[in-house]
Amino acid sequence: MNLSLVSIHIEKSSKAVSLGCAMLAAALKQRFPEEVRVNLLDLYLQEPAVDCVDRILQQQPDWVGLSLALWNRKTALEIADRLKALRPDLVILAGGPEATGDPLKLAQHPSIDLVLPGEGERLIVETLDSFFQGTGIAGIRKSMRSAPAADLALLPSPWLDGTLRAEDHAGLVWELSRGCPFKCDFCFESLGTEGIRRFPAERLRAELKRFATAGVTQIFVLDPTFNFHREEAKRMLRLMAETAPEIHFNIEIRSEYLDREMADLFAELNCSLQIGLQSADPTVLAKLNRCFDPIDFQQKVMLLHEAEVAYGFDLIYGLPEDNLEGFLASLDFALAMAPNHLDIFPLSVLPGTRLAETAPGFGLIHVQEAPYRIVSSPTFGEEDLATAARIAEACTLFYNKGAAVPWFGLLLENLQWSPAQLFSRLSTWLQEGDRDLTDVTQLQQAFLHQLFEERDQPDSGRIAADIAAWFGHYAALTDPARPCRHEEPEPGHTYLNTLSVFARFRTDPGELLANLQRGISDFEELAFFLEEEPCEALIYLHEGDVDFQILTAEQSRFLQGLPRKLEEAQPAGELADFLTEARARGIVCDYYRNGERLNSKKPLNPIQDADKI
Repeated sequence: MNLSLVSIHIEKSSKAVSLGCAMLAAALKQRFPEEVRVNLLDLYLQEPAVDCVDRILQQQPDWVGLSLALWNRKTALEIADRLKALRPDLVILAGGPEATGDPLKLAQHPSIDLVLPGEGERLIVETLDSFFQGTGIAGIRKSMRSAPAADLALLPSPWLDGTLRAEDHAGLVWELSRGCPFKCDFCFESLGTEGIRRFPAERLRAELKRFATAGVTQIFVLDPTFNFHREEAKRMLRLMAETAPEIHFNIEIRSEYLDREMADLFAELNCSLQIGLQSADPTVLAKLNRCFDPIDFQQKVMLLHEAEVAYGFDLIYGLPEDNLEGFLASLDFALAMAPNHLDIFPLSVLPGTRLAETAPGFGLIHVQEAPYRIVSSPTFGEEDLATAARIAEACTLFYNKGAAVPWFGLLLENLQWSPAQLFSRLSTWLQEGDRDLTDVTQLQQAFLHQLFEERDQPDSGRIAADIAAWFGHYAALTDPARPCRHEEPEPGHTYLNTLSVFARFRTDPGELLANLQRGISDFEELAFFLEEEPCEALIYLHEGDVDFQILTAEQSRFLQGLPRKLEEAQPAGELADFLTEARARGIVCDYYRNGERLNSKKPLNPIQDADKI
C-alpha cells in the first residue's frame, strides 16, 4: 500500500516541519515495515489546489491522509474534493487539530472517508490493521475511538529512525510532551488527556544531539507548559545549554512557575520565551477557567528582565465580558514590562472547546467556519472589535516589525503617553492616507515627524526619527532571520559588505548614541546639544558587531557603484585613503582568484562602545 501523508503549511519557515505526519509515518514503519510505504508531502497555502493535487497524485497513493489545522481546513477540503473527483477509489483520511475539535462535521464531508481525531499514532495503526484483516471502510468508521497514547516511550522518534532528517532543516519543531494540566475554556490542548505526559529523557537527549550535529540553528519547542514541573524544566535547560549551545530555542512557559534559578538557566541558554498573558483582567480570565495574579505576573517577568532573557506575550481581544477599554488596559499592562514582542489575536471560538459550548450563554456571535473568529458580543461590538484590530495591527507594525523595543519607553516618556494612546493615534494615522508599509523604519519616521510637528516640537521629531532609524536598521542587520543578498562573488572584484544598509540622518548618529549612552533621554535636551546635520551613513554588520561610517557624497557614490574589478577600485587622493580604511573595517571586501577575501579587525560596537566613538 502507498500512503501519502500531507501537511499544508502557512508558508515556508522553520516551523513548516511535518512532525505530526512524521510521527504517524514512524509508527507505521514500526508496525508495517514491508506492507506500507509512507510518503510525506509538504504543501503550502500559496500553492493552487490543482497543483497540490497533481503533486499528491504523482506519488501514486492508495490512501491519502490530510492534516487539517485552523489555517488550512478550507484548502485541505478543496484538495480532498479534487482528489475524489479524479480518483474516486482513493481513501482519504482527515487528522490534525481540526479533526480533533470538529470530528462529526468533518465526517459528514463527502470526500472524507475516515476522521482520525486526537493523537493519531495508535489510530492509524489500528485502522490499517483492520483494513488488512478485511474490514471495510464503513466498519472501520464505526469502530474508531480516539485515545491518547498511554506511554509515549512506545512511540518511535521520526528524528532518530530516519523518517525526518535534521540535516534538511535549519530550523525545526521539537515535541517534548503532550497534554496540559490546565483547562482554559478557549483552548483544546488538554482535550482527552489528564495531566502531562513526557517523552523519555533518553530519547530527548538523543534527538537533541542529532539536531546539534546536523547544524540546526533554531528549534521551536512544542510544550505549552514547559516549566510546569520546575525541576524537570531545569534539568532540560541544563541539557539544552550543554548539548546545543549554538541553537536558538523558542519556548512557551507559564509565568507562575518561574523562579530566580530558572531565570538564570534561561539566561545561559540561547533562547526566547513566549508567555500567554491573554488579558490583564483577572475577572475576565476567571470566566474562562484561567487564574491570573497581575502582581505575581509582573514579579516573575521581572526575574527574566533582570536576567536579560528575551520574552514576549500573547494577548487576545474579544474575550467574553471584556471590552475595548479592557483590551487597551491589557495592552498597557503588557507593554509596561518591555516584552521583546507582543502578539495580539482576535478571539477564535474553536470547535471542541468549552468556550464553544458556553458561547451562546456569553452572547458571543462568531464565524462558524475556520478561523471561527468572534463577530460581536454584548460588551465588544463589531465597531469596537474593528478598532481593536486596527490598534493590534499598529502595534505589530510599529513595535514588533519596527523593532521599537529598545527606545519605546523613551518615546512614551517624551510624549507622556501610554502605549494604547500611541497605537490608537497610529492606527488613525495609518487610515488617513495611503501609507507605504514596506519600509517600516521610514513609516515610523514619517509618523514621528508628524506627531511632534502637531506638538510644535519639530526638533524633538528629528531626534525621534533618527533614533528610530538607527535602532530599526540595527535590528534588521542583527536579525537571524534577515534575508541576505546571496551574491556569488566574482574573483578579482571588490564588493560592498552584503550585511549593510545606507541610511539618512538629520543628526550625527555617533553623537546621538554617545549622548543616549550618557543618560540624556529628553528629546528637547538632545536637540539642544545636537545641531541639525543631515548626513548619510552606511550601517553594517562585521564580525558580529554593528558599526557605521558617515559618508561624503563621493564616498557614497563609490560604494553604491560596487562591485567593481580590483583594478578599477583603486581611486586616488582622499577616496583612496577612505577605501583603505573601508577595507580594514570590513565595509568592502576584495575577492581574489582563489576565492579568498580580505578580513579585517573587529570594529567598535556603537552601543556598547559609545564612549570610544
